[in-house]
Amino acid sequence: MRLFSTCIGTLLAAAACAQPLHSLIADRTYREPNTTGGHGDPHTTRPLDPAVRASGQTLWSEDFENGMNGWTVNTLTGPVDWTITSTGNTGGFTPGPLQSTTGFPGGHWIVADSDLNGVPGVLENATFVSPPITGLDTVSHMLLRFEQSFRQLNDDQTLVEVSANGGSNWTTFAVNTNIPGNVSTPGAPEAQVIVLNISDALNGGSNDIRIRFHWLSTEGYTYSWQVDDVSLIAAEQNDLHLVSATYADRSTSDPDFTDLPYSIYPLNEVRPLHFKAVVTNNGSAVQTNVRLSVEVDGPGPNDVTLTSPSVDLSPGETDSLFIEGFTPVAVQGEWLLDMQVVQDQMEAAPYDNGVQQRFRIDEDLFARDREEMEGDYENGGEGYQLGNWFHVQAFNNVLTGIDVAVSDRTDAGAIINAVLYDANLDYVLETEEYTITSNDLNHLGDSKFITLPMLAPVQLEQDADYFVAIQHFGGSDEVWTGTSGISAPHTSLIQDSDGTWYYVEVTPMVRMNFGPDVGIHGAEAPPLALEVRPTVFTSDCTASITLDRSSHVGWRLVDATGRMVRSGASRLMGPGPGNISIPGDGLANGPYVLVLDVDGTMTSKRVVRVPDR
Repeated sequence: MRLFSTCIGTLLAAAACAQPLHSLIADRTYREPNTTGGHGDPHTTRPLDPAVRASGQTLWSEDFENGMNGWTVNTLTGPVDWTITSTGNTGGFTPGPLQSTTGFPGGHWIVADSDLNGVPGVLENATFVSPPITGLDTVSHMLLRFEQSFRQLNDDQTLVEVSANGGSNWTTFAVNTNIPGNVSTPGAPEAQVIVLNISDALNGGSNDIRIRFHWLSTEGYTYSWQVDDVSLIAAEQNDLHLVSATYADRSTSDPDFTDLPYSIYPLNEVRPLHFKAVVTNNGSAVQTNVRLSVEVDGPGPNDVTLTSPSVDLSPGETDSLFIEGFTPVAVQGEWLLDMQVVQDQMEAAPYDNGVQQRFRIDEDLFARDREEMEGDYENGGEGYQLGNWFHVQAFNNVLTGIDVAVSDRTDAGAIINAVLYDANLDYVLETEEYTITSNDLNHLGDSKFITLPMLAPVQLEQDADYFVAIQHFGGSDEVWTGTSGISAPHTSLIQDSDGTWYYVEVTPMVRMNFGPDVGIHGAEAPPLALEVRPTVFTSDCTASITLDRSSHVGWRLVDATGRMVRSGASRLMGPGPGNISIPGDGLANGPYVLVLDVDGTMTSKRVVRVPDR
């Protein structure tokens, strides 16, 4: 496993670079792009005749089937160059060759392959520049389109730069800024289509346009960026683009976590929705009466259409649209939201004007994940806690369990539990410990959760924030927590093994569970009740068990590295209460897990050895 980046001077060997709490991250000065998906634009190898420069026409394109074709590589720093390829990334971590319109199989494209050629700690800075693109000086509104596949490690920068004066000055568009660490672009290796409105960079038109793809990795030895089928397209006259949309608009300045876009609301936690859409006019004409329309399809008859106040948008202008005042009826089931931006004019490219989102209302579950595993996260083999913030608004919620999901990179036999914290990240209570089995593991797209009962039900305060986290104690057994979706800034955290909390950008599959039956064991539960006293000990501790039938009982004590340091041979014990003494002499100070084996069924408790004062 490669090491991941430092964050404010602290090495965090995790599946992505997490941001330390309360750190100040400088705002980028780059222009955020307007991106959209889609296929089907024709490709040419030279600029088209001015007579066919109608709106929506491809003016110039490059598919790299003729090699460099006048493009130039400039490697400013490091061992990673831009190259023409027919195989794509070969280092093993990027998910395959780029499946673009003219790419794999059988075609060629370009790649900056840090996974293969990078060196840890060596800065990578390489550009790939087009030849002069001429004859387009009469086109004032233009879009740049390309197809790509990218995998992020830690703050790698993928920049698209456009010059209207032969390379003397450049306008920078930062793409892939929303891709979290150790995550690929959606659908990779299938190509993602990016469309940038470069009209402002052209200053009304240019007879010498240059396009530059810029790869920058401050760490070195990260992943790769694959690009193909680059084209310039004349802007349509009427073309809105929905940049982003949400049903729960939350700002990092909000005092609590009420307005997060929860994916599952308990019945008594349904709250007003705050719709927000960001829309750009990618066309060449003013768009009037631009508004957000939301069709809400709820369970049964609970359907409604909502519309925002309207704005007018000049070419290239971006604005936000809002709908307030709608609260779903507290009815269990799935709620589908069809969110569209519309205008008075006839839309030329409606495929990028809308998005569908959904949430669910459940009796007992409170969740932020998308319900299917999209990735996973761990801490370089070290122990960690990883989870999400929630805001509880009702006065009668009782937390009985915490649900977690782990990926198939987790070792069966690893021991986990989960922890509840209050608004100050102060410990409240934890769950019972659990030994993971092979049946608990999730592949991509799976949604199997482990319900971890609280040691005792917790009455939650009304109108309060809580943080819930899965806990892995470290050791030789790995635990990869499933992730699903991207987290709003500062709302999901990981605690490193040194106790420091960091922000993460993906959403851990860690949920609150208010179910009244959580923790009630069925007939298949181990035939014993286990208590350890004291759990924090200096010389020794005692495991007290109560068996409902005669059983063979053995035990082992495992340290934080997963190494067994003490054990007791299996012996027959009769029904009823019994004690097992666990000697602590000679043990190093620190955490341990006591594993009890009762007729092949494992149960465990965490204990800590501390020095005698």
